[in-house]
Amino acid sequence: MNNKNFFTVIIFLGILIFLGYLFYNVLIFILLAIVFASVGSPLMQLLQKIKIKNKTCSASLAAGITLFVLVALVALGFYILIPIVIKEIESVSSIDPTLYTQALENWFAQADALLNRYGFLKENEHVIDILLLQMKTFIGTISISSLAGNLFSFVGALFILVFSVIFLSFFALKDKDIFFKMVRRAIPVSFRENYDRILVQSRAQIVRYFGGVFVDNIIIGVTIGLACYFANVPNALLIGVLAGIFNIIPYIGPFLAMGLGLAISITTLLPTEPAAEVFTMLFWKMTIIFAVIKAIDTFALTPVIFGRSMKVHPVEIFIVILLAGYVGGVAGMIFAVPAYSMIRIIVKEFFGGYYFGDERVE
Repeated sequence: MNNKNFFTVIIFLGILIFLGYLFYNVLIFILLAIVFASVGSPLMQLLQKIKIKNKTCSASLAAGITLFVLVALVALGFYILIPIVIKEIESVSSIDPTLYTQALENWFAQADALLNRYGFLKENEHVIDILLLQMKTFIGTISISSLAGNLFSFVGALFILVFSVIFLSFFALKDKDIFFKMVRRAIPVSFRENYDRILVQSRAQIVRYFGGVFVDNIIIGVTIGLACYFANVPNALLIGVLAGIFNIIPYIGPFLAMGLGLAISITTLLPTEPAAEVFTMLFWKMTIIFAVIKAIDTFALTPVIFGRSMKVHPVEIFIVILLAGYVGGVAGMIFAVPAYSMIRIIVKEFFGGYYFGDERVE
């Protein structure tokens, strides 16, 4: 590659990265639509093979039917989960508040004794007083008008997200290469062959990645759900579902699922088992279950599933996810690995001679 082409590629990639960072919301919509379309692609192909009176299903009709089925499956998932959530809310609302008071008093008394023993609290200090002071300070910073504005903004953003993903998914199903064709037209003619090679390599890796994510989430959800069931943890099914869903967030997802699962289990036990010892035992059960399964996932499943599919070392994955989380939050963490893999493919395609010799990404 001569110096002119070298600087042209650098400038073009810089512009793409800047635009991706500036409009990352739109980029996420497109990525979600591509994933949604990839999931529905087998059904789309099946529908187009069906013949009725020697007439095949049109691409538009097949895309519409496929999209309807996908949305129906998502709605079915919510239909199954929402009654469970409502039941939990009803059980919480029916609990005698004195049970909360009694359990919390026991917990805080144990916490005070433990922290006093090791010198973290003075004799006249109490954990509850510190928490109440922090809560009072936090509440004082909350503005009702800003809270209402944030709520409306969230609802509006959610509507835009759902509508945009459905709209884009329809055209991604109808023409699976539509977004890639749009990018290709924006690329200088002299680099389109490079783009085609990058596309072939990156699509294969990204499909393997999201397939690995799907398999890993199912394994984690089923394993944690079964472990909680055999450990007599209340609402084991719901906890397993939460663990599988939140596992899509690298590293911190299982801890979020554990926190929600612990809260759900505690509210279930409060009417019948308000003793602090029961809650302590429940906490240790769930901590051991999540810690052991997450350790197995981190050191056994993740290197096998993601290391082989993305051809990236686990240390690289960890560092990239940390950086992406710092820049883009949870969304950045979710899409960090496929984005990093694509960047590696691009660098090897254009600058392989500088950094990798004649090495190519398989």
